[in-house]
Amino acid sequence: MDKASHFDIEALTMLEEIMEDEFSELVEVFISDSDPRIPALKQALEKKDVATLRELSHSFKGASGNLSALPLADLCFKIEEKSRDGQIDGTDELIEQVEQEYLAVKSTLLSMI
Repeated sequence: MDKASHFDIEALTMLEEIMEDEFSELVEVFISDSDPRIPALKQALEKKDVATLRELSHSFKGASGNLSALPLADLCFKIEEKSRDGQIDGTDELIEQVEQEYLAVKSTLLSMI
């Protein structure tokens, strides 16, 4: 798996070095917090709840950015923007992309701990 296509490698390496032994805990917390986000995004879209879509995608964007998973953060930002504008057309495709990217990010992070 090409880590560079899913992360800012320099920032991730620096984070891993700074966190040292606590990096694995950070990864585990990220995953336990993130696993329920995809179903929650799908449910919010199904209910056409743009406020919840915006909040979920905003927090997922921040958590992803904190771990240097910039493509995932960017996809979350796109959902956040759409929901802020009250637009949900095409959001189902974006959520699918978020899900695929998250699975790649999760797999990579788990291989690092």
